[in-house]
Amino acid sequence: MTTRPARSDDIPRIGTIAGAAGLFPPEMVADMIAPGLAGEGDLWSVIEAQGTTAGFTFSRPEEITDRTWNILALGLDPAFQGQGLGTALLRGTEAALPDARMIIIETTQLPEQDAARALYAAAGYEQQAHIPDFYGDGEDKVVFVKRVGDAA
Repeated sequence: MTTRPARSDDIPRIGTIAGAAGLFPPEMVADMIAPGLAGEGDLWSVIEAQGTTAGFTFSRPEEITDRTWNILALGLDPAFQGQGLGTALLRGTEAALPDARMIIIETTQLPEQDAARALYAAAGYEQQAHIPDFYGDGEDKVVFVKRVGDAA
């Protein structure tokens, strides 16, 4: 398995994975990834396994912070879940974030995110916040944080 920066030819596969994971509609990917492909701050990474793109992350630097990044999306093809690719993808993304000091990941408390929260905790991210009803009634925001680089 290999983690690398996303390319324009990854867009269809990223869209398929994002749609299957319920992250965002596949047709949004081309517009979302354009700034990253143009080198304008966002970082999209993919992990390849068995000759295909098996997952992706979408990261963005947090404005008005000192080297804090937010992993806004992590999607993994269901066929590859439970094989350590999620952890490898997180590690590869962390290594690719230029001069990162801190990384945050936001998710929900909903049961369908149980595996994601377990992945983040196992990868060394600590839950730092739980905001009730943030996304809507009954859907809380859960924030994970990891200090990296010279701040670890």
